[in-house]
Amino acid sequence: MHARAVVVGVVVALGLAALRVSATPAAQAAASGGKVETYYYFVFTNPAPGAEEEYNRYYDTQHAADVVSIPGFVTAQRFVAADPPLRNSPVPSKYLIVYKVVTADLPAVQAEVVRRIRSGETVISPVMVSPPDTPSGYYKVISPLIPHKGPQPSPGQGKAETYYQFVFSNPTAGTSAAAFNKWYDEIHAGEVVSSPNWIEAERGQLMNPPTRPGRTTYNYVIAFKIVTGDLAATWEGYRQNAKAHPMTDGPLGENIGVTYKTLGPMLYGDHVRAARAKTGAAK
Repeated sequence: MHARAVVVGVVVALGLAALRVSATPAAQAAASGGKVETYYYFVFTNPAPGAEEEYNRYYDTQHAADVVSIPGFVTAQRFVAADPPLRNSPVPSKYLIVYKVVTADLPAVQAEVVRRIRSGETVISPVMVSPPDTPSGYYKVISPLIPHKGPQPSPGQGKAETYYQFVFSNPTAGTSAAAFNKWYDEIHAGEVVSSPNWIEAERGQLMNPPTRPGRTTYNYVIAFKIVTGDLAATWEGYRQNAKAHPMTDGPLGENIGVTYKTLGPMLYGDHVRAARAKTGAAK
């Protein structure tokens, strides 16, 4: 992907001027009068053909740190598509990164993302390719953590790995957002996360939804955390649980469910900012 294409796409999606952002959520709240909220920024990308090794090196040593260093960004976690997946939904991309953002002024944070791309502070490499139709975007957290209830079996015989089942969805036609959210929060999410080795879940709502004629925009996401050493067995446990609960018997409209495994350690924005400040001061 060329840098100019990325900048144009981000600017169109945000519709914002490139503004500086306050250093802390508290400062942003004081400046904007807004409420501090938590968001998750999903970015689905693929390596350019023949450049997967360079793509991963670029993400691990440069790009993720460039983005998470922006004030308001708290963490970054990379993912890779898991095998076997729970569902046969098309995978948006092989790789995914999810950034946690905590801010009282999301437009200012988004604008700072654009400004840094334009200035070259955030380096965009041609080895990173964005597929044309993915549910990338900023999702505001709209639920508390929904925990697993009841006994939890051991993660299995293999090495325990952390996976996420991300379900992007919309209500059925004619269903209000309030009715959809009530069903998801009070019934559906709890039924699903009660499956063996499913740990917890959290829901989000898309901010700045794009206009994409002919393409589906998913306005909601739920992230189910799963820890297991035997993914296939965990899926069988889920299917057995589903037989006991009408898990889709509700206002769940068009949706996709995709499975990703965590890739590498979590990156912390405070750590990156402190290291870069130290390096800058030493020069």
